[in-house]
Amino acid sequence: MRLLFLSDRPPSGAKMADAYQTRLDGLAQGLQAHGVETEFLSLRTLRVKGPHLLFSLNARAIAKHAQTFDVIHAAGAGSATAAATARWFNKHHVVFDVHGDELMETRLQWDSNRSVRTAYLVFQSAVLTQLARRMANTLLMVSGPFQERYAKRGVPESKMIIVRNGVDSSLFKPSPPLNDGTVRICYAGSFQAWQAADVLQEALAQNIRDGVHFHLIGFAEHDQELKAQFAAKLGDHATLENRMPVEQLPDKLAPMDVLVISRTRHPVMQGGLPSKFAEYLAMGKPLIVTNVDETSKFVREAECGLVCEPTVESMSAAIRTASQWTAEERQRMGQNARHLAETTFDWKVIAKNYLDGLQPRLNKGGHS
Repeated sequence: MRLLFLSDRPPSGAKMADAYQTRLDGLAQGLQAHGVETEFLSLRTLRVKGPHLLFSLNARAIAKHAQTFDVIHAAGAGSATAAATARWFNKHHVVFDVHGDELMETRLQWDSNRSVRTAYLVFQSAVLTQLARRMANTLLMVSGPFQERYAKRGVPESKMIIVRNGVDSSLFKPSPPLNDGTVRICYAGSFQAWQAADVLQEALAQNIRDGVHFHLIGFAEHDQELKAQFAAKLGDHATLENRMPVEQLPDKLAPMDVLVISRTRHPVMQGGLPSKFAEYLAMGKPLIVTNVDETSKFVREAECGLVCEPTVESMSAAIRTASQWTAEERQRMGQNARHLAETTFDWKVIAKNYLDGLQPRLNKGGHS
């Protein structure tokens, strides 16, 4: 099988990868391990680079590039619509990798900043997500709840495959804890509105005391004001670092004792599965996650950490409890986390599940 990844992300290496590009790179790695030939095509290299509503004008160029491929794995609604339009010129199976709820995300942007630009983004997402889910042959869902959401919107379950975000467990791997008397509690990720940075900040502030240190990683250029707020609130009890390439992250996470995922209960989050979850698990560390998505189910069942509500009081209590765990308790939960990563979230496992779901569709001639 030959599979072409199509996305609006810049060509590989052009800039630091985001969560979506990390997902595509991981899937490519996993698929290649199972004998699938993969290649990437960036819409940024084609004639029409935007807006997303016009990506389909690249249909002939996409079809020409995809002539020898069985599948186009399209990242996002704009890419999926363009790939489906390219079927007018070429025969291929189109997979719409939904990954997140684009319409909900743009509505959240509109709620926080009402402007002509955000209004257009909502309109564009509404049109493209509707077209993409109708035109694509197969839809990839990032979680069980997300599949349920799309089923309620009228997408047959037979048209969907659950393909969660995974991890390269050879890159993210456990290392011996420092056990030097300081408990290090870390959040590593982005700081969009739905990541509940305000809740995290206050919960950490309520747990300032000797023997506990906080580490926050992932501030982008536009997050510097937020970074200053964390610095003012936490002072010498926190280390704050900017966004970094994913290859550098394992070394930063290695000395940490507890890893945190804070999320809001906004609808955009309830069907998601954050990329950092699998990475945290693979590091063999206990987790604190908010009870808003599928991560809470995995943490409870694997007994690899704590689940809290997305409130200051609940998260603060969870951080307080985690800071008092013994080294043995942290080790036990960390081992459970690593086992879950290896058996469920390693990219080779994720890719095998993807292929198992996709191959029967191709065998039935589902290229158009």
